[in-house]
Amino acid sequence: MGRRSRGGGAGRAEIAQSAARLLADGGADDFEQARRKAARELGAEGARDLPDNLEVHRALVDYLALFGGAAHADMLARLRRKALRALRVFAPFEPALVGPVLYGTACEHTPISLHLRADEFEAVTRFLLEQRLNYRLVDGQLRMSGGQRTERVVRILLTLFDEAFELTVLPRQGGRQPLSQVDGKPMQRADERMLDELLERGERFTGAFGHVAAPR
Repeated sequence: MGRRSRGGGAGRAEIAQSAARLLADGGADDFEQARRKAARELGAEGARDLPDNLEVHRALVDYLALFGGAAHADMLARLRRKALRALRVFAPFEPALVGPVLYGTACEHTPISLHLRADEFEAVTRFLLEQRLNYRLVDGQLRMSGGQRTERVVRILLTLFDEAFELTVLPRQGGRQPLSQVDGKPMQRADERMLDELLERGERFTGAFGHVAAPR
């Protein structure tokens, strides 16, 4: 078991496991909400020693490996195949798959997240209009290398191939890389070739923090 918090409530590992269950079951939308809700449910709301995003992510990998079964594996493969088709659609913008669909931690209603590169944001929206694709814009946050704070970004939400997609447009020039909310390091990305190979291998959980502690 994980060590107990100073407040005498649940330990880090227990909170991480509960947060992972909330994420998998749709009871929370992100790491922060899941962590706080799990702590509250376990009577550790005032604890200072909460698990970080990497601990919650690894607990989610373990939870899905143990309880997700064939249904989760099939859903993941379907989302990745749709992502591969989308990478071909957005080929002019150097697209890459990022986030839970790549890591293998996508759950029900998780959008497929793509990063696109363009000289201007409007180049992507013009492309969508030319393709007769309806979309809407929402505000988001993203940490970039070389910066201490999160930056405001505008994300594009749309439905493509009957799946929900979330597009983030990044500048072609500049050399700054988006950082992962999981471990704070440059975000893992997969282009068309890499995703095709991943599908060929049938690998479920990927990335530097995709270790599965529980039996599959």
